[in-house]
Amino acid sequence: MIKLRVPATSANMGAGFDTLGVAVGLYNRMMIEEIPEGLEVINKNTQSFIPQDTSNLIYRAMAELFDYVGYEQKGYRITQDSQIPMTRGLGSSSACIIGGMLAANIISGRQLSYQEIIHLAATMEGHPDNVGPALFGGFCVSLMDDDKTIIKSTKLKSHIKFAVIIPDFFVATKKSRGVLPSKIDFKDAVFNVGHASMFQAAMLTCDMKALEIGVKDKLHQQYRKSYVDGMEDIFEKTYHLGSHATYLSGSGPTILSILDGNYDEFKAGMEEYFKTNGLEWKCMILPIDNVGAVVSEI
Repeated sequence: MIKLRVPATSANMGAGFDTLGVAVGLYNRMMIEEIPEGLEVINKNTQSFIPQDTSNLIYRAMAELFDYVGYEQKGYRITQDSQIPMTRGLGSSSACIIGGMLAANIISGRQLSYQEIIHLAATMEGHPDNVGPALFGGFCVSLMDDDKTIIKSTKLKSHIKFAVIIPDFFVATKKSRGVLPSKIDFKDAVFNVGHASMFQAAMLTCDMKALEIGVKDKLHQQYRKSYVDGMEDIFEKTYHLGSHATYLSGSGPTILSILDGNYDEFKAGMEEYFKTNGLEWKCMILPIDNVGAVVSEI
C-alpha cells in the first residue's frame, strides 16, 4: 500500500498567470494499493463528490502514467480523504494528478524521475503552476518549454502566511477560462511581465511593499470578477486589514491574501465583514508548505 499526502496549491499568483504558484498547508491524503482486479474508490470526506468509476481523477492519472511506461494495469483500491475544496481554485485536481502519478510510478517500478512525472502531470493538467508546488512545495516559478516542464521551487520563511478566503459557490475552471480574451494589448503584456517579475523578486526577498505592487494583473482577474460578486470590495477590505497582496486564486472563486503578521485579527475582521454583508464565505489562515508531496510505502 502506498500512502500519500499532497498539498493544496494557489496558482495565477497576481500577474503570474499560468506561471507562479505556491503550496499551502491543506492536504489531500490518499492510500492506493494494487488488487487482483476491479476498481474500488473510498471517499472518507463525505462532503465532496468523488467519482467511483474510471472517471476518478486519481485513477485517470495513474492510467496516464501506466500507459506512458507500458505497465499492464491490474485492479486498484483508492482511499481518499481530502481537505481541499473542489472547483474553488486551490489545486484539488492537481493534488489528485500528482498523487495518482506518484503512486503509479512506484507500482510500475519507479521508471520515471520526478522531472519526467512533473512534465506528464503538467501535460495532463494543461499548465504547470499548480502541479509544480503540489509536487515540490514552496513558491514555484513554472513553465513548459517544448518537451520539458521546468519548475524552480523556493522555500519561504514561516512568518509568511496565506489567508484563504473561500466562498460557498464554485466556478468550473473550463467556464472561467472561457471568459478570457484570445488577444491582449501589447501594453498589458508588458505590464504583466514587469509586475510578475517584481512579484517574484518581492516573494524571494520578503519585500512586502514591493509585493503589493507586483501582485497587480491585467490578464485574467478583470475578466473573471463577473463570476465573483463583490470581489473588488473584498480585495479592498483585505488591504484595509493588512494584506500585502491579494489576488484571485487560480481561476477562482477563492481569494487569497498574503500576510506577515496579525493573522488572528485579519481572520476576525474578514469574518465580521462577511457576517455584516450576509456572505457565506469563510477565511482560513494557512502556512506555507515547503515540503510538497510526501510518499511512503506501508
